[in-house]
Amino acid sequence: MTSPTINRSAGAPQTFLGNAVPPLQHHAWPPVPAYAGLPPDFEAFSRLGYAEQRRHLESLRADPARHGETLHRHLSLVSSYLFGYDDSPTFRTADDELELAILQAKTVLERELLDHWLDVAEHPTGLDQHEAVDYLHELRDTNPCRDHPLFDYIERDASRQAIRMFLRNEVTRNEVVDDEVAMMLVGLQGQMKLAISSNLWDEVGRGKLTNFHTYWLRRLLEHTADWDDLVRYRNGVRPWFTQITTNVFNILLTRPGLRLMAYGWFLINESWVAPHFVKILAGTRRVGLDADDITVYFTTHVSIDPRHTDELTGAIAAQTPALSRVEADQVVQGAHLAIAANRAQYDHMARYLATITEGGREE
Repeated sequence: MTSPTINRSAGAPQTFLGNAVPPLQHHAWPPVPAYAGLPPDFEAFSRLGYAEQRRHLESLRADPARHGETLHRHLSLVSSYLFGYDDSPTFRTADDELELAILQAKTVLERELLDHWLDVAEHPTGLDQHEAVDYLHELRDTNPCRDHPLFDYIERDASRQAIRMFLRNEVTRNEVVDDEVAMMLVGLQGQMKLAISSNLWDEVGRGKLTNFHTYWLRRLLEHTADWDDLVRYRNGVRPWFTQITTNVFNILLTRPGLRLMAYGWFLINESWVAPHFVKILAGTRRVGLDADDITVYFTTHVSIDPRHTDELTGAIAAQTPALSRVEADQVVQGAHLAIAANRAQYDHMARYLATITEGGREE
């Protein structure tokens, strides 16, 4: 078998299997600061025993703001560890003692978040897979995230600086979504695995590097000249609540027993992308941030994510062997976890963006 060749002739774009390597690749992706040691508060927490960690988090519940910030800042470090990029404590290496400490902290933090921080609405249980599909169709149109006031604010009232900040945080939320979708494949069967595979194929540009969805985010950062400022923001003043949805989704992706919850999470998230992105696009036009490099990520998802939602729900209906009622419950519960986490993040973000006025601060 002949090995693939990479064209390195002077002045020619590099190619691999005939696929031109796109520009902007000189920027590391995702745009995260290099790991510079454990945050002191996480290091102190990680040195506690299991029971001590639980008691410490329990003691924080009386102060909801501190409780939430502690959980999410610690879980952000865990997320960095899990994905293994430049900001990971084990970037390109392995450290058994450190990883054991992180994994124990992860387990305790996740249980505290799921049981005592996230406010999940009551929902039906015991549905079969077809009843679950009917319920998810209804939930898609009636959940409080679909028409959250944050997106009306972006559309009509947010300052240019506030929208730039919002776009920055959209990058940090979606920068490794292809990795997240790939992680969802493990353990699925049949039609549900096929639906996630179809989504992943879209995420990676259907085989074209310049159509990777993450490449569109690169274009956004390049156009807004935000590469360096984004890294500084993450390394300093980034608010803890901008990490809620990433942290909760990572719980579902990395706990094998919760894998079907990740499917439900992803399904309901896909369902509200189009209505949200239509309003984001209206807001970017209003403040003059409507160049193609900025909007391509959003315009494309307006058209493709309704199809993804239909594929994901249709796969549950067609799944064989049939989902048990316990499995269908997990899918539904995952959707409700997504609603609770996104609603919390949207609520915080709406209040935060309202403080960024025209000519005001822009970290």
